[in-house]
Amino acid sequence: MVVRMLLGIRRFRLESGPKGTGSSMTTRSTPHSTEQKTRQFSFLGGDPSIDFVNTVDEMLGDSPIDQLESYGDLLDWSEQASLICTDIIASLQEAAQECERDSERVLRQARLFRSHLRDVLTSFVEDRPPEARDLKAITAYARKAAAHSRLDCCGDGFAWVLDEASGCELDWPIWELARAAVALLTSDSLNRLRRCANETCGWLFIDQSRNHSRRWCDMSSCGNRAKARRNYARQTAKRKTRQG
Repeated sequence: MVVRMLLGIRRFRLESGPKGTGSSMTTRSTPHSTEQKTRQFSFLGGDPSIDFVNTVDEMLGDSPIDQLESYGDLLDWSEQASLICTDIIASLQEAAQECERDSERVLRQARLFRSHLRDVLTSFVEDRPPEARDLKAITAYARKAAAHSRLDCCGDGFAWVLDEASGCELDWPIWELARAAVALLTSDSLNRLRRCANETCGWLFIDQSRNHSRRWCDMSSCGNRAKARRNYARQTAKRKTRQG
């Protein structure tokens, strides 16, 4: 029997939905309310840790928009990313309602982790060394995740998974993200990491195109806007030529 060190993270299809100008909202029932708004996130990065970094719209613009406004948003993202199973999500929702202050602390930590990971990935895209503080921070989160992990049977092998005995720990989403980040940073996929060509977007993605020429996080949003700008510039140049 072959021992396989799996992270138990289901990777998304590269294109799972349009980016748009922000995440949409639907409603769902919970044990504590009949209806609750659920934010619908985009998953265009090709890896869950990249998709987490992409939870900030217009990242390089003058007014970035953070899609993670609450701990509930963090749980919604984790569930949609297939990073955490439904049962654990339900346990975390109950724990968050009982410990609101702690859930706010975890949200701040998740945003801080996202910032460290974004800086490391950006340094790779820009072909420069990452900051030591960013690597140290990701390492610290990964060590905490390892302390709550166990070896489990998986098919004909084994998987290194988070222990469900810690399922009510509010930090669970960060632990899963740290595991996903380490898996990405130590994989060959990193060599195909790209940044959207839209100068204000900043979203990252794994280029899985056949000839490795993908330029946009999403052609239907950033790509079309760039095309519209080019057309406008050409029309403006033509008018000026005629007037001159």
